Amino acid sequence: MIATSPTRPTDDQIRDALGAFVGEIMQVPPKFSAVKIDGQRAYKLARAGEEVEIAPRPLWVEELVMTDRPDADHVTLEMVCGKGGYVRALARDLGEMLGCLAHVVWLRRVWSGPFEAEGALGMDEIERLAQTAELDAHLRPLEDGLADLPRVVATDEGAARLRNGNPGMVIAKDVEYGDECWAAHQGRAVAVGRYRAGELHPARVFLTAPAED
Repeated sequence: MIATSPTRPTDDQIRDALGAFVGEIMQVPPKFSAVKIDGQRAYKLARAGEEVEIAPRPLWVEELVMTDRPDADHVTLEMVCGKGGYVRALARDLGEMLGCLAHVVWLRRVWSGPFEAEGALGMDEIERLAQTAELDAHLRPLEDGLADLPRVVATDEGAARLRNGNPGMVIAKDVEYGDECWAAHQGRAVAVGRYRAGELHPARVFLTAPAED
């Protein structure tokens, strides 16, 4: 316990405050996070008792709404945001704005990209199917995770260069210079990167088995 407050905001006060956290905001990650400071993880420095200063980062919040107020001490919120957001930091900042202080009690990610919680397996089911072929049957193809990005097609030579981490020639449609996209070769994902003048400049390369004939 690091601080307490007797203040409890009303429902209307909470709703009014949420607007400040929608759109393009600047957020300071928690001290106990994996953010690197001078090459070291912030949580390691914090656990060692060192004072750390973390620079604020931009975050896009599409939606933030209150869905329930079980009692004076708790509120249920639903948020849609871009990558890199810290829900713990949002609760911290909201609590400071309202003067009541706050922290996250329970957090559940219901979807990310093309994946939804309703299509996932629970831990009990995973443990039951552990080390069986039935569990493998539930694995989704790598390409499913790239559905939100534009797709370009690598030439044979381009795919070989991409697999070595070099820019490779691709065939692109409806992709602009500098767009983030993923390259496929023979139907399999090769890399993710930026499209520039007929080539994909890879940021991540996928080492996968070649497609079967």
